[in-house]
Amino acid sequence: MAVFALDIGTRKVAGILGELRGDKVRIIDAVILEHDKRAMLDGQIHSIEDVTTIVKKIKKILEDHNGVVLEKVTTALAGRALYTKRSAAEMEKKGEITAEDISFLELESVRHAYADLPADKKSSYYCVGYSTVFFTVDGEVMKNPLQHPAKASIATESIVTFLPRTVLDSMVSVLKNCSLSIDSITLEPIAALYVTIPEDMRLLNLALVDVGAGTSDIAITKKGRIESYGMIPKAGDEITESICHEFLVDFNTAETIKRNAATGEPFESRDIFNNPVTIGAEQFYAAVAPKADEVARDVADEILNLNGSQPQAVVMVGGGSSLKILRDKVAENLGLPANRVGSRTPESVANIENLPDILKGTEGITPVGILETALFKKGIAFVEVTVNGEKEFIINLDQKIRVLDVLLSRGLELKNLYGVPGRSLSFTVNGELKMLRGGHAAHAKVFVNDSEKNLEDTVRQGDSIYITAASNGEDASGIIRDVINADFMTSVEINGKIAHIEPLILLSGKEVTAAEPLSDRADLEVKRLDTAADVLSRAGFSLPASGERDIIITVNGEPKIIKQRNYQLKVNNIEVSADYRVRNLDRLEYKDAPSYFRIRDVLKIAPKKGLSVVVNGKPFEIEQGAPDITMNGRRVSDEEFIINGAAIETKIKDEKLMLSSIFKTYPLDMQRAKGKMLELKVNGEKAGYTTPIAEGANIEINFTDTI
Repeated sequence: MAVFALDIGTRKVAGILGELRGDKVRIIDAVILEHDKRAMLDGQIHSIEDVTTIVKKIKKILEDHNGVVLEKVTTALAGRALYTKRSAAEMEKKGEITAEDISFLELESVRHAYADLPADKKSSYYCVGYSTVFFTVDGEVMKNPLQHPAKASIATESIVTFLPRTVLDSMVSVLKNCSLSIDSITLEPIAALYVTIPEDMRLLNLALVDVGAGTSDIAITKKGRIESYGMIPKAGDEITESICHEFLVDFNTAETIKRNAATGEPFESRDIFNNPVTIGAEQFYAAVAPKADEVARDVADEILNLNGSQPQAVVMVGGGSSLKILRDKVAENLGLPANRVGSRTPESVANIENLPDILKGTEGITPVGILETALFKKGIAFVEVTVNGEKEFIINLDQKIRVLDVLLSRGLELKNLYGVPGRSLSFTVNGELKMLRGGHAAHAKVFVNDSEKNLEDTVRQGDSIYITAASNGEDASGIIRDVINADFMTSVEINGKIAHIEPLILLSGKEVTAAEPLSDRADLEVKRLDTAADVLSRAGFSLPASGERDIIITVNGEPKIIKQRNYQLKVNNIEVSADYRVRNLDRLEYKDAPSYFRIRDVLKIAPKKGLSVVVNGKPFEIEQGAPDITMNGRRVSDEEFIINGAAIETKIKDEKLMLSSIFKTYPLDMQRAKGKMLELKVNGEKAGYTTPIAEGANIEINFTDTI
């Protein structure tokens, strides 16, 4: 798709139609016309009517030649009207740097620049954009600090640009008169820089000088970035006027003489008295040398002022740069070799196709730069909006117009945009540093046409913007319980009720509760309570001061000491001591009453003896009786409670087993026994119920029919 680029200069107006083919810029058509009158002075429009006339002519020629209707245009503003301020800002910051921090800092730098404007400019200039030169994080220069950690502070330095409202207003008026709307706008030095010094060349410390008719615009690059902009109000017209004075010719004739000087051929003309004049190269250079040296000296001074030192080289563009004497004088005044000051033309730009002859000179750089700006979307968009009921006209160097750009244009105080976050609390838990952040600030809310937006959202022509005030965040506060990990807590059931056991907490060595307010730089030691004694104590139970007493007994004549507790404690139905390690969700049963031991708790009863026999060909075990137990001479069972000083004795019964003993446990098939007689044999001999049996006896049990 073809775009229309327009360069309205002091002496000439250039119009170009071009399109983008891949990464190549193809020029479709171009027209350059000179002003009939001096409607422009020093790059600024002085006669809207006369400039409108020439722009209409160029527009019509391009439309007629190419069968198109031109409605949108990209153009450029002269650098003479641009006012720049280098501004810095710094803020305290600990922790990861956010996009919000960066926006805050950039806004702060713009606010500082606006605050430093002279009083007369505050009312007539407004911000048109800013370029971040660099950031620093804790004093270290960084290109993009986003998400980097800061220990103390971050800072930025920016080039903030301001423009008189009348400059843009007059340009808009001309284009509206020509039925053209602005697609985008750029600055003339930026357009020239875009074509002449691409990004990969900006690593060099270069000075670009665009020598027009009324102004010489200057830009400085180093370390991959645009470092600064500048301008001197002297350029080609100064040299043209010196020719007028020397040879008594009119301004247009002097322009012709100046352009012809590059050929080296003598030029014949007539002065204002119609006398013939022949001007050779020697006479020409003698005539312009003083003024060329004056312009070059001013250019060199401004370069040194902007750069702070001698640059590596100077690139000169614009119609005035075609004069070799001017280039030589610039080199001389900067102390550079002559080959370090040169000019570039559009022919040296690799991505330009179909370049017409009228654009091949150094004066073609700026219009071609405006075209590339349009095709690669690098220009300035602008909108007219209202902010809290007041109209604001916004242009921006980044093409997209954001709410942020509108606020910058107004020089809005940052306190109306950002609240201050609440102060944080830092503390340690078992030696580990932790932080409780303060409340978030309530930043200003932005509404565009009654819909809430953020600072990065775009605005359009005619939008209505409303901005609320901000409020500060609350300082961090809380109690110790808020910052303790749940792993330190224990939840158990005690006597059927759920209890949540808080840990032992020491604040600077002093025990406190979890409800204690948290203070900044608090040193906390936290320990989970996990013994049954600690858990019960925290739950409000009072264990006896003396938890146990000794009970002395004898078992089969052997003395034995057992510990009797002054309480009763079970965990998950198992009796335990007070030092038992409790786990989450354990069930505790506690009684403030002495515990008792039964004989079975201390008596290791020998297993019951058994007799091994064979029954019907299969092995079988016959149990013998349990031992007899006596306590203090009285026969008792193993469930009897032990008393202090008890003498416990056990004795295994010495009994003889009879055949009848087997029927206590041996399974008989009673279905087979119905109507039959039981026949018993021991070791092959007929036997009865009282027949003695011994280890290894062979027993036969059968059923026979009755007679």
